[in-house]
This record gives sequence, structure tokens and C-alpha cells, in this order.
Amino acid sequence: MYTFNRERRNINPREFLTYSVCILLFITGVLFYIWPYINILNINYDFEKLLKERAKLIQSNKLLKIEMASLKSLDRVENIASTQLGLSFPHEGQIVIIKE
Repeated sequence: MYTFNRERRNINPREFLTYSVCILLFITGVLFYIWPYINILNINYDFEKLLKERAKLIQSNKLLKIEMASLKSLDRVENIASTQLGLSFPHEGQIVIIKE
């Protein structure tokens, strides 16, 4: 088994404070340097999410327009009126024209 007989170096408080402040300033500088790049990455990520959501909404809008057109179809309305509601076209004697 190896044993290390090293002397322990005593650091005076002033040196410790100086080293601590230097390390803190270095870390702060690195964070300030990296922060804009991290923000840009987050903004790009949000932008991509919004683009995907926009594409989904556009597709949904197209489908809804198609559905609206099919629901407004006169053939469909006439079919529902005759089958479900029991309506029919008026006979000649049922039409009254009113003059103004």
C-alpha cells in the first residue's frame, strides 16, 4: 500500500478570496458569453414548434372548409328536407305570389 506523505499547504484567506473571485468572474463571463446562444436555441425550438402547429392548423382549416362545402351542398339539404323532415315541393295551388 502506498502512502503519500505530502505536506498540506496552508492558503491564507486573502489568497483564497482572490482565487475564488477570479473563478467566480471566469464562470460569470462564460455564462454571459453562452447565454445568448442558449436563448437563440430556445427561440429556434419554439419557432419550429409553432411552424408545426401552423401546418396542422392549415390542414385542419382545409378539412373544415371541405366539410362546410359538403354540408352546404344543395343536394344534401334537399335530401335531408325530403327524407328526415318530410318536406316536399309545393303544388301549383300552394304557391301565392304577393305584389308589393
